[in-house]
Amino acid sequence: MTGVTVADGGAVVAQPVRTDRRTMVASTMGTALEWYDFNLYGLASALIFGPLFFGSSSVGGTLASFATFGVGFAARPIGGVIFGHLGDRIGRKQVLLITMLGMGLTTTLIGVLPTHATVGVWAPILLVTLRIFQGIAVGGEFAGATLLTVENAPPGRRGLFGAVPAMGTGAGFLLATGVFALVSMMPESAFNSWGWRLPFLASALLVLFGVLVRRGIKETPVFAEMEDRGETVRFPLLVTLKEQPGAVLRTMGITVSGFIWGYLIQAFGISYATGTLDMPKSTMLWAVTLASALEIAAIPFWGWLSDRIGRRTMVTIGLVCTVAYAFPFFWLLDTRSTPLVFLAMVLAIPVCKDMVFGPQAALVAEQFDARVRFSGVSTGREFGGAIFGGTAPFIGTALVAASGSFVPVALYAIAGCLVTLIAVYTGRETAGQTTDELGAIRT
Repeated sequence: MTGVTVADGGAVVAQPVRTDRRTMVASTMGTALEWYDFNLYGLASALIFGPLFFGSSSVGGTLASFATFGVGFAARPIGGVIFGHLGDRIGRKQVLLITMLGMGLTTTLIGVLPTHATVGVWAPILLVTLRIFQGIAVGGEFAGATLLTVENAPPGRRGLFGAVPAMGTGAGFLLATGVFALVSMMPESAFNSWGWRLPFLASALLVLFGVLVRRGIKETPVFAEMEDRGETVRFPLLVTLKEQPGAVLRTMGITVSGFIWGYLIQAFGISYATGTLDMPKSTMLWAVTLASALEIAAIPFWGWLSDRIGRRTMVTIGLVCTVAYAFPFFWLLDTRSTPLVFLAMVLAIPVCKDMVFGPQAALVAEQFDARVRFSGVSTGREFGGAIFGGTAPFIGTALVAASGSFVPVALYAIAGCLVTLIAVYTGRETAGQTTDELGAIRT
């Protein structure tokens, strides 16, 4: 494997780059554990937080619960800005240790919160406060974890290398839904009183394990070289907004469809099926668990394929499939048939969603110069998440409540696909190209 270094005078020198397997494993495992924590909240919002923390089991309680779910996304840009700055100043590795510790602490504290029946209005206030800290912590995770591998990858394999830690998002959701599916099998009274707390409390042990794994990883050669050459900048976000504002907006647009479609399926979809359609909680959780398990293979596969056929082509295929599937997804749910519901989730997540998500890490990293890459990726992606991801379950629930139909929800997902398609085609195809051909890429 070789990397590219720009020597004095502008000459390009090929140097060997060793991709540390421990770095790959640590990035993926860390991402899985952080997304386990973050996704627990989405599942609990759909299933239990309404009555426990807002004192209502009606649609109003669900809406209030999903509103706090969105608060975590609203806080993610704060984390993106803070940790993006630190990632471009002190390195990718140090930021990932900070974000993991922060996420683990806040998730564990959610597991010991008093409910509305005990402390009244203080219950949702405390819940929202911890959700804000969750959002800040996760705001720097995706960019840091994927850059650790993308910046180690040769030009022809950045899609695959970036997708390896990205598959940790699927693994994290798999772990979260699997644990919640198990505890949801408890008697309802036990689940409502204390069983729901167990997945949150388990985070303490998982995060301690993750920190031990991440402590031994190395900084990326790209950042180490920049430090040695004195090329780091004092205010990377300001440089990004001055020199590459279009890349930040493009990154936001690239993430839109994945955020809307993904959280309509994984949070709103569960609430819709268990509430509107009165399906068992365990059926929906196991369906999402199966789909998330398949993601672990699907995400790197689609990333690898984007190295072969191009990022634009791969993402376009995924968007077309999502548009074509938006209505059939809800038709399958409406059958209330367990096999068809499982099929609905399997087609929606590892196929439609991940065709777009798999190449995303490499695609957004390739928009920015290495001096400001962490800031650019995390800021663009997390602002996209705040605007489109955190609001998706709330908007979906409100649309169904207002119309009595899933049709507006499907149209909403289709509109998100169109935004992403425009964003992808405003930039250049970057798969397989070298650093110096792209100009903005320093890998």
